[in-house]
Amino acid sequence: MSRLRTKKVVLISTIAILLCAGGTYVYFDRFKPANKNTAAQQEATYTVKKGNLRSVISGTAQLEPQELQSIVPPKEGMIKSINLSRNQPVKKGDLLLELSDSALDEKLDQATVTLSQLQSDMDDLLQQQASLKTVASTSGKLILASNITEGAGVSKTTKIGTIADTSVLTVTLPFLQEDAAQLKAGDQVQLTIDGFMLTKSGTIDSLAAGTKSDTKGNRLVDVKVRVENDGSLDAGLNVKGSVTIGGQAVDAKALAALQYKTTKTVLAGVNGTISHMEITGDQLVEAGELICTIESDTLDRDMTQKRLQINQQQKSIDDVKTQLEKLKVFAPFDGIFSTDFADQKKNVLTSYPVGTTIESGVQLGAVANLDTLQLPIKVDELDLPKIKQGQKAEVHVDAVPGKVFQADVTQVSTVGTVTNGVTFFTAVLSIKNSSELKNGMTATADIIIEDRRNVPLMPIEALHQRAGKKYVAVKNPDGTIDQEHEVKTGANNSTQIEITEGLKEGDVIILQQARQQRKLSQQEIDQMRQQFQQGARPGGAAGGGNNARQGGGGGFPGGGGR
Repeated sequence: MSRLRTKKVVLISTIAILLCAGGTYVYFDRFKPANKNTAAQQEATYTVKKGNLRSVISGTAQLEPQELQSIVPPKEGMIKSINLSRNQPVKKGDLLLELSDSALDEKLDQATVTLSQLQSDMDDLLQQQASLKTVASTSGKLILASNITEGAGVSKTTKIGTIADTSVLTVTLPFLQEDAAQLKAGDQVQLTIDGFMLTKSGTIDSLAAGTKSDTKGNRLVDVKVRVENDGSLDAGLNVKGSVTIGGQAVDAKALAALQYKTTKTVLAGVNGTISHMEITGDQLVEAGELICTIESDTLDRDMTQKRLQINQQQKSIDDVKTQLEKLKVFAPFDGIFSTDFADQKKNVLTSYPVGTTIESGVQLGAVANLDTLQLPIKVDELDLPKIKQGQKAEVHVDAVPGKVFQADVTQVSTVGTVTNGVTFFTAVLSIKNSSELKNGMTATADIIIEDRRNVPLMPIEALHQRAGKKYVAVKNPDGTIDQEHEVKTGANNSTQIEITEGLKEGDVIILQQARQQRKLSQQEIDQMRQQFQQGARPGGAAGGGNNARQGGGGGFPGGGGR
């Protein structure tokens, strides 16, 4: 009887590594029984060690300003001023270009004159409104006009009365020419009040330059005398005058009446009717004291209409100013203006000096803010889900070798473009500029998808999966092999994968060097591509696309074949 010998069936995982346009994908086939040849397979091992795993998505493009605005005339017109040179720094709000429009200028001038007249009319109406309460403009004696009574109609120029300053009176006395020749300002004059036993002292204020004749043929000179009033005098009193010349008294040749030195006329200032008199006779008043109240039936209506006219005129002026303001071009932000953005071969400004006519849409150049540059790189549609706004990136510039510039992802497009049957999307990176970077330089960006430091790693081909779980073959310390050791994984690149559970540093896993391979259909490739793309840890990178650059932990450290 022959002995029946049983053979162990060794199951190995077949790993198909698919290099697709969208990235590197690993396909894990189901276990299949080993044939006789597989029994002699050479076994390779790998010792789990900690290392760094880095995954990036790369792209190359030309640097460009993050802020750029073309400078063009707003319409066709004559250049009034142009404050541009071929290359110049500008500040936000600087006036760069202004066009002229004679029709608008004339319209603004006319509208401004009209507004000024309307405002003057309004000031007059406001003054009339204030005059509805007639008050004393100064302190003194109020002498009412004879026709001012309650119910009387008045106009703006109607005289309400006169306020006289009673503290100082004057009188003009005629002296013979030969006597007046010996008098001067400041000399004393004795005044006697006619009809009263009252004498006052006055002072010569001035002498008339010319002479006049009396009925007797005498040549006379008028002498103006100032009298300080102590309350005993009033205008209208006749006085005699006498001066002392050479020790003798010399009298004026005629009497004259005292007059108030200063008077002010009080006008109604408004068209209307006197509704109430506060003061009904001549009397002393204080400045600001109410004299009478006037009513006007038309003033309120006139003021309302004038306000409407002023508002409408102001709107017309603002409209013209807005149109004129649109003829100006200001710097939109701090930066550099350059004509190179319009034409790198010639200075287009030489064709447009002040006074020339320029058409709308003419490109004079652009203002660029070079403090921050941007790099718009194209990424494969399969890599797009891995890229998010705010991700960090490293930029290498061909013209600045050996230096790495830090950048941030600021935009990720949602509309793709198709090139040679492959859909690409644009990711825009923002880079703080130094003096080394120039517009148009070629740069390559590495968008950092994963950057894991000091984590347990293993070769990606050691992994096989079934029913949604992942396994490796572990060689135990006693030499036995655990073919179905479950693990959990994290980030990966095209060669290595992070172990998050199930293995630790120093564990030994089996690498099968011979694998059953078969050619996959396009449908299977697409399915496995999607499986591995989505099967990794959320947010992890399964590998870069055509523009992906992978960084690993340095091959398979610690791996040893047997």
